[in-house]
Amino acid sequence: MVRFWELRERLTFSMAEKAEESAEKYALLALEYNKESPTALSLLASIRLSQTRVQEATELLQQSLSRWLGVHGAAIPPYAERINLVKLLLEIELYAKALEVLETMEREDEENVELWYLYTCAYYHDTEESKEESWKSAKECAEMCLKLYQRMEWDDEDLKSSCQEMLSEIQKSGIVVEKEEDAEGEGEGEDWESEDEDADVEMEDAN
Repeated sequence: MVRFWELRERLTFSMAEKAEESAEKYALLALEYNKESPTALSLLASIRLSQTRVQEATELLQQSLSRWLGVHGAAIPPYAERINLVKLLLEIELYAKALEVLETMEREDEENVELWYLYTCAYYHDTEESKEESWKSAKECAEMCLKLYQRMEWDDEDLKSSCQEMLSEIQKSGIVVEKEEDAEGEGEGEDWESEDEDADVEMEDAN
């Protein structure tokens, strides 16, 4: 006798499989209608990733980006679509491209918690050139993310916990981010000292 939970599991798998087949069907139809559609290309890339066809997914995402990113006059996908696009780019480790997409989003709305969380993820994992520099950027983005999370009363405990974990790892590493304000303050102090010295010289010459 088949148990109820086994039937439910089979049904759930069957429904997921049919949903994926339907999504793939509509993505392919959308591409037949408009092969330049970045949305359809990204959707198909997402399906290929779920099918563990990573190479195909990577090629589709690169095609999607080529339709608008850095293309003068091209229609830019909606903010929400770019959020999902960045998640796909992070999944296949195209961190530099993910950062480029995030920059377009920051110009539109820089007070979005998920934006800064994805920035944190991209910098945290992109350590190919300089782990120290990437983690410095990740630290700043994580702090901004958590600051906005609290201020805006955001409700996503998984996001918050993940961000805190990355920030904790960076802090344990001993990497320190120099604050611009401190650097500016030091420069201003030097200017004041220089002005005082000039004034003393002028007074001596007058005497």
